[in-house]
Amino acid sequence: GTLARNHVTKTVSYPMEPPVGGDHNQVWMNCNGDVYTKAVNNMNAVHSLEHGAVWVTYNGKASADDVKTLAAKVKKTPYTLMSPVDDQKDPIMLSAWGKQRTVTGASDKNVDAFFSEFVQGKQTPEPGAACTNGLSQ
Repeated sequence: GTLARNHVTKTVSYPMEPPVGGDHNQVWMNCNGDVYTKAVNNMNAVHSLEHGAVWVTYNGKASADDVKTLAAKVKKTPYTLMSPVDDQKDPIMLSAWGKQRTVTGASDKNVDAFFSEFVQGKQTPEPGAACTNGLSQ
């Protein structure tokens, strides 16, 4: 269906973790290749997705090498961000507005394919919107 895109001040409960869209906070997480070592607020990260960002998330089951390799990829890719999400179902997940997939690791060919298709992809509700001057944690 169609994901709501309202800016709200109340807490939003999303049907999946990490979320891929819906109502969200009016302030986005910086997503200009930003790598966060602590969990970020879902409502701010969803706003980044609305701007065309890909959000790389991982939990404690992801290998340290995969996290390091993915962080390096994110740091050199505008319109991306990365953070831990402890309660997601799989070790490494990629999310964009209305899109999500699990990958087996940093070397999974689907990582590059997801980035190519969804970083500022056709699913982006607000292409070209800022990924800077938001929150940085």
